[in-house]
Parts: sequence; C-alpha cells; structure tokens
Amino acid sequence: MTIIFKIFALASLGLGLFFLVPANHAQAGDCGSRNCWGAVGFGPGGAWGYSYGQRSQNRAWRRASRGCKGDCTVIKTFYNSCGAIAAGSDNGWGWGYAPTKGRAQRLALRYCRRNSYNCTIRAWACSR
Repeated sequence: MTIIFKIFALASLGLGLFFLVPANHAQAGDCGSRNCWGAVGFGPGGAWGYSYGQRSQNRAWRRASRGCKGDCTVIKTFYNSCGAIAAGSDNGWGWGYAPTKGRAQRLALRYCRRNSYNCTIRAWACSR
C-alpha cells in the first residue's frame, strides 16, 4: 500500500467513527432529542412557571402552565436555548431566548422596558 492510500484509509476510518459517536450533552439536550423544549410564563398576582428538557413544545407549555397553577396569562416556548420573561409595574412585559441565561434575561428586560418600567425577571429556564 502506498503512503497516500494508508492516509486515506485511516482518514476514512476516523471519519466513519466520527459519525458513530453520539451527540454530546449540549447538542442532544436534557431531553435526549434534537429539539429540547422549554417554556416560561407569568400572570397576575405573581404567578409564574417554567419548564425545560421537554420532548415537545406542547408538553413544555403544559408544564410551565402547571407551575403557574393555571394562572399564567403569557407563556412562551423555546428550544435548544434559554428563555426568560420579565414583567413591569404596569403589566407590560417582554421575553427573550438566547444561547445563554444571561443573554435571554437581558433581551427580556430590554423588551419589557420598551413597554413598561420597574421590569424584573419573573421566570427563566435553559433547555439544552
């Protein structure tokens, strides 16, 4: 075998093994699937809820709603990322999703401040 053929054979073997290696935790998500869903929500009187690591958007929404005891008026879903929801003093709100908790919270606060004042994070979760 020539040296070029040996290199090609080793490279092919390595490439084949690369595709056999399962996705790492950050890629697969806590739920073990490609799309790992989460949700955040809030409602009047301080109600809030969140979910993470869910296999479907619907399940993530239902789990967040359960955390609010059904009192959430706003629930937002996201997948393979972090989500946050902020509410202000006059019922204005904002939400955001991003690769990190900090970025999601900053986005939620930014959008909330466009509609309200005294905005605070009500709920956050990461689903990846």
